[in-house]
Parts: sequence; C-alpha cells; structure tokens
Amino acid sequence: MSALLDDSGGGLAAVASVAWRALPAWICPRHLHDRPARMRSSLATALLAWSMLAGLGLVFAQLIQLQSLMAPGYAEVRWAHTIFSGALALSVLAAGLGGLPLWLLMLRRTRREHCARDTLYLLMPVLAPVAYLAGLAVTGRLAGGPNGESLSWFLVVAPVGFAAAAIAAIGPGLALRRLQPQGPALRLAAVAAAVAAASTAVAATAIAVAEVSGCLWARQFSGYDNFTTPGIYLVMVIAAASVTTLSAARGARAALAEP
Repeated sequence: MSALLDDSGGGLAAVASVAWRALPAWICPRHLHDRPARMRSSLATALLAWSMLAGLGLVFAQLIQLQSLMAPGYAEVRWAHTIFSGALALSVLAAGLGGLPLWLLMLRRTRREHCARDTLYLLMPVLAPVAYLAGLAVTGRLAGGPNGESLSWFLVVAPVGFAAAAIAAIGPGLALRRLQPQGPALRLAAVAAAVAAASTAVAATAIAVAEVSGCLWARQFSGYDNFTTPGIYLVMVIAAASVTTLSAARGARAALAEP
C-alpha cells in the first residue's frame, strides 16, 4: 500500500482518502479469511488499549476515589463511582482468567523450544509492574511527605506507570505474533477480551458521568474548577475505550465464527 501511494503521486490527499475508506473496514470487516490471525491481531491491539484504559481508570481512582473527592448529595455520582469500581474489577478478572490458558500455553512452548526472547516477552506482564511498583516504593520513601507524594512527583510517576503498562502489554503482543498460537485457548482469550472490553466500556461511561457531574456540581474541588483538564482526560478515556471495544469485538467475532 505504501509503494502504491508513492507511485500514484497523490500526496497527503491520497493518504487521507485511503485512511478514511479503510476506517469502516477496520471497524467492521466483512470477510474473515484467517480467523486465528484476526484473533491474535485483535488480542494484541485490545491488550495495549485495555492497559492504557486500565491505567486511566487507576488515575481516576487515585485522584478522586481514594482522596474522597466526590460531590456530596448527588446519588448519580455515588452510583457512578460504585459502578466504576465493579466494572473495572470485572474487567481485570475476565482478562486475567480468560487469557491465562493462552499465556501458559505459549510459555510452555517457549520453554520447550528454549526461546529466551519469547519467554521474556511473555514475562513482561509480570516483570514490568513489579519493577514499576518497586521503583514507586523507593520514590515514595525518598520523595514522599506526611501526606504522600507531591503533585509534581505524581506527574512524573504517572507517565512512567503508563510506560510500564505499555511494555507489559507489548510483550504478549510480540509473543502472539511470533508464536502464532491457535486452538481453544486462543478462542477463549478472544472471547474473554470482549467481556473485559465491555466491562471497561461500562467503567469508562461511569468515569464520564462522574467527571461531568463534578464539573457541573462540584467545582469547589481542585481539578473541577476548570473543564480543560477533565476534558482532556475524558478524550483519552473515550479513545482508549473505543479502540479496546472495537478490537476485542473483532477478535470475538472471529472466535465465535471459528468451527
């Protein structure tokens, strides 16, 4: 496709035209010529987007829920926080239990074949969070005060946390691409990814309700007095939720169509 665009000489207009017409095919492909490949690709994409969305959810929990910054007297806000907590927990549970058989299957294969690189890829979901939490504990001891870490340190450790989440998600994605597993474990993981994506979509909706409600009714709280920061945060949540849901839905479609 890149060579074809170069030969056409259409420039940015041709690229934009192709991208615009490719978007519907990406959202809802009409043909599934290679269902296992579709499941693997969807899993890799959904895992990365889901990790970013889970990170955004944890930021919401850290800054709002754990600090008890909730608008008092509004039932919809309290319900939004409750639904968010339950949906995020269900999403993590579905992703973990549904993906565990596939992860163990690939890990056993890499150990049989003595492939250190693929083993490292598969261990990234464990190694990256452990390294991040260890670094966070050290940072908290060195820079933390009586009320916890300062905002400036939070603005440092939060992007590092997202980077750790990305590394943890990219590892299994690379292993899926290299090992190309098939069979029931792959189908189970694809269906579980759809359940996890649906749960995170519910959590993202609850976040949106809580954020908009805070901006409307709790502007006395820090962060809600200006809609710019919550607005940027909501755009990131919606983008991550959209990619997660669409990718997981395509993988689940391929899994359910597999004989």
